[in-house]
Amino acid sequence: MPGLVLVLGLWISLSAAAAAAAPQDDGAARAKTLSTATDASLARGDYQKAIAEAREAFTLHEQLGDHADSAWDLNAIGLANQYLGRFADALENYRRALELDRAAGSGDGEVQRLTNIGGIHFLQGRYSDALKMYQEALGKANTVTTPGARGRLRKMTMSNLAALQQRLGADERALDLYAQLAAGEAMQPSEEAQLLVNQGALVRRLGDPDKALALYRSAQRRYAGAAHRDGEIGAWRNIGIVYALDLNDTARALEAFEAALKLARASSNRRGQAQALLYRGEVLRRMNRLADADRDLRDALDAAVATGLVEEQWKALYGRARVALANGDRQGARAALERAIATIESVRADLRTVALRSEFLADKRDVYDELIWLRLNEPPIAAGEMFRLLEQSRARAWQDRLRPDAGPPSFAAVQQSLPSDTLLLEYWVGVPGFACVWLSRDSGGVIVREPGSDLGIIQRLTASVATRDSEWRPASAAAGRMLLDRLPPLGSIRHLLVVADGPLHFLPFETLTVPGSSDLIVERFDVSYLPSAALLLRPRESTTRGWAWPWQRELIAFGAPSSTGDYPLETRSLPPLPYADDEVRQIARELDGRSVLHVGDQAQKRFITDGRLRTTPLVHFATHAVADTRDPDRSRILLAPPSPGAPPDYLFLSEVADLDLAGVEVVTLSACETERGKVIRGEGVEGFSRALLASGAAASVTTLWDIADRASAALMTQFYFFMADGRPKADALRQAKLQFLRSGGTWSHPYYWAGYVLSGDGGGRLPRVVSRRALGLGALLAIVVSLLALTAALRPGAKERRSSALRRRAG
Repeated sequence: MPGLVLVLGLWISLSAAAAAAAPQDDGAARAKTLSTATDASLARGDYQKAIAEAREAFTLHEQLGDHADSAWDLNAIGLANQYLGRFADALENYRRALELDRAAGSGDGEVQRLTNIGGIHFLQGRYSDALKMYQEALGKANTVTTPGARGRLRKMTMSNLAALQQRLGADERALDLYAQLAAGEAMQPSEEAQLLVNQGALVRRLGDPDKALALYRSAQRRYAGAAHRDGEIGAWRNIGIVYALDLNDTARALEAFEAALKLARASSNRRGQAQALLYRGEVLRRMNRLADADRDLRDALDAAVATGLVEEQWKALYGRARVALANGDRQGARAALERAIATIESVRADLRTVALRSEFLADKRDVYDELIWLRLNEPPIAAGEMFRLLEQSRARAWQDRLRPDAGPPSFAAVQQSLPSDTLLLEYWVGVPGFACVWLSRDSGGVIVREPGSDLGIIQRLTASVATRDSEWRPASAAAGRMLLDRLPPLGSIRHLLVVADGPLHFLPFETLTVPGSSDLIVERFDVSYLPSAALLLRPRESTTRGWAWPWQRELIAFGAPSSTGDYPLETRSLPPLPYADDEVRQIARELDGRSVLHVGDQAQKRFITDGRLRTTPLVHFATHAVADTRDPDRSRILLAPPSPGAPPDYLFLSEVADLDLAGVEVVTLSACETERGKVIRGEGVEGFSRALLASGAAASVTTLWDIADRASAALMTQFYFFMADGRPKADALRQAKLQFLRSGGTWSHPYYWAGYVLSGDGGGRLPRVVSRRALGLGALLAIVVSLLALTAALRPGAKERRSSALRRRAG
């Protein structure tokens, strides 16, 4: 596990410099001796003595007016308290030291104090506060530090930022930060050792345990050589993790954890004790020494609660739950899992930015899955409770974008939002099996598939339809039985809403065969995909009416740029899109409202980001797009240069999320693999559809695989024709697909139509546009009526007849 680079023994060099510049007297000499002794006590783990020595040194330095040295004394007191698990005391001393640094104008000290304050927030799960401190420290390191220390302090701060990204599951961001640490000023031995530990944790998670072990052992030797007890404890702990989880060497794992525990107890390091007990308990559980394991995990939990270590709390509770399950104590396991999830949720609630939350649940999904599977095997199964657990374990960062502070949706609220002809299918895929919670307007239930279900069928069907395999029908029938069997009668159902999980994210449900028949889903129902059922409860701004005038804008469309060369991020050549412009112009001809087309050199980013998309019912892209499975923020749509001679431009996924798409009914990305992206456990696929929906669009149409340019143009033309004809969006896409399926030609294969998926609200219709012909006839009729009225008014005797009638009414 990653750790923090803390400011430890820098006082000595600073104190020596100060001593060389000032006359020695008894007070200064005594203060220097005490500071040196403090560093030695910290190194050997005698933290109470270190506190006493640092307090005395602080008093002397204050009497001498050496506020910069006083700050280092307070820093030492903070470190000792941190190792003892007294985080509140540590934080108070770091903050006092920071005030002295700022008063003394010590930029070096300020950066290091900010870093240590961030470390306390990190350890207690306040990751937003930790990020703020680290970012402030990095900014200061680049500006106010002395030239000789700047490089080292910058590396130290970036190492902690990388550790934070690791803790949150953002491995790629951590790798990028570590890449920037390869060069520059050398760090102190203890700092270099911690950097080795952090890198070891990352390479281990990325699948190289042998390299991780070598990094950990190198760190352990450096820590031991520097007599840095807390760091050495962490190194031994990580060595044990590799042996236990990756190399399956339980004997060596126990030795490593016991070495860590011995060091932690000798130095009264409560955090080290909690972590060593936690991991030793996990090894003992795997060895089936359940009583010993439960004892260690209980002691780890007590130590974690006493010191406020939230990460260790949920892990200890999760371990105790699995011990309870192994002992047949299902009630105890359930209580421990529920408490673990409550702890996770409390930490998550403190993450105040979506960026921090996006991958937070990735390594915690196992806890939710364990409770879900436990409850699935405790009949009777309550559909409402199971729905709550499923929604709590998925797409949470996306839900936060959609409905800030609303929390996961309730079963009853979602039921009430469903039309009578609609069925919601919410799937869960776990290691032991999978399940489906189904909801209609009037009822709901849970279908559980027993362990041993062959999920490989799902991959086989997905691969068959995506590669034009002519023998895809058997896989369709098998997958249909697996996913749709035992559902309630579907006779009155016309619309399916699917919340997928795991491998189901990439399966086009329209290609499933309905059990007991030869019909495909697409032949019976239209399908809309949802990242979470929370979308059904999103309050949407009503910006469209039932009718629209022909001069009102109905479509903004972007065709392929004139040239596909020289895009800086593309490492492979991009094929031309000869039908892209035809596609844009054909769909415009199907609509009665005004269309604004940006093709070739006019397919520019400024026409997307300037706010004009808002309230436009239809937005269409027929250009290249790239899904980045490493960093979702770098998924991108390729656009034309902003001006002649400028390099080609991109619209990144992170920018899509910032668009204002209120009032937009459908955004279509008619490009390759626009529904792909990085798959994050506990979140799902970080792709374009989610960003578009979170930005306010009612629905999106994206693609699961590479699409054929000519076939795409034809399918999109049919889709827009049926929408213009008044059909709901999901049904319009279904009708277009049926045209292909029933064509009897090459395009009848699912490869050409099943890859297009509609996410979001598929039930809405476009405003009906008053046709220009109707307007012309209306205008002609108005002219005729006016002429007839004028003719009647000018007939002989008309004036006298009106006067006589007025006199009669007056009388």
